Amino acid sequence: MKIYVISLKRSPARRQRVIEQMASHGVDFEFFDAVDGQFEHPLFADYNYKKCLWLTSGKMPTRGEMGCYASHYLLWMHSVAINQSIVVLEDDAILLPSFKKTINMIADDVNKFGFIRLEPVIRGKTQLVSVRENYKILMMEDNFGGMRGYAISPKSAAKLIKHRWSLPVDCFVGLAYLHNMTSYAIEPSIVAHDEVVPTTVQLGFSKTAWYRKPSRELYTLYKKIMIKLAYLRKTGKDGL
Repeated sequence: MKIYVISLKRSPARRQRVIEQMASHGVDFEFFDAVDGQFEHPLFADYNYKKCLWLTSGKMPTRGEMGCYASHYLLWMHSVAINQSIVVLEDDAILLPSFKKTINMIADDVNKFGFIRLEPVIRGKTQLVSVRENYKILMMEDNFGGMRGYAISPKSAAKLIKHRWSLPVDCFVGLAYLHNMTSYAIEPSIVAHDEVVPTTVQLGFSKTAWYRKPSRELYTLYKKIMIKLAYLRKTGKDGL
């Protein structure tokens, strides 16, 4: 599987760090120029601002958040276009020692399961679905907490590009009830987060207006229930 690292062209220091890290692990990769939220992009027109304001967030998304989503979205489209599974990393990802060996072993698992998270699971239930010689595959209830590293098949990517945006990209990927793409994770994880490198995505902040909070909270409850039901249906369907 080809490895793509999402990175802004205007961040040469971050790119140099990626180059050095990949070289130290003997990993081939290609930079994918991130969509810069500082500038307009045609994909931004696909953002459902009304739903974001009244249901999912209660406030406008940051431009960095939109650029991040658009970058992942374009790579999903690329996976579909070339009809191949790919590995996606953000430029603040740290490769763990087992990365190269394991990434070369999971191609069949990616084709089977569709989406495999490479970084640790932060919250939500997981269910063991497969045991390999050097790793396990877990089904995730949610995909909360970042899109720092994952592998995705073209079939799963096709499911994600059918929907308009109104959430941060990691939260959207976790909505299996919406797009019918279940999230899986590898254990032990092979990617970590570089806590030292500051974000270039989640820039800017605004408060939620008080009159939007009730609808946002109701929708949050709805999401939690639907995520839970989708997870329970999946575990029951597969007899896990």
